[in-house]
Amino acid sequence: MAFPCPLCGAVSRVRTSRMLSAATKEIYYNCSNDDCCHQYKTLEGEPITLAQPIHGGARIPPERLRTLPGLSPSPRQALIVTPGRVRHRVLD
Repeated sequence: MAFPCPLCGAVSRVRTSRMLSAATKEIYYNCSNDDCCHQYKTLEGEPITLAQPIHGGARIPPERLRTLPGLSPSPRQALIVTPGRVRHRVLD
């Protein structure tokens, strides 16, 4: 993944990243411009759904759902699909 350097605009490369929470990732970059060599980090988070998966994800087997290390999978469903209707539930 490449990201433009905020100082010189050259392509920066990901050095490393880490998950801060289930929805937030901290990404560390190095600028590829030898005259700049800027090192910086960004935060990526709060995913926004642009299109629902076909069948609302109901056909994804539970063992294939993504979980983060150290977090136990939630047995509750965040997306409930019934014919002609999709309902979201906020998980706590």
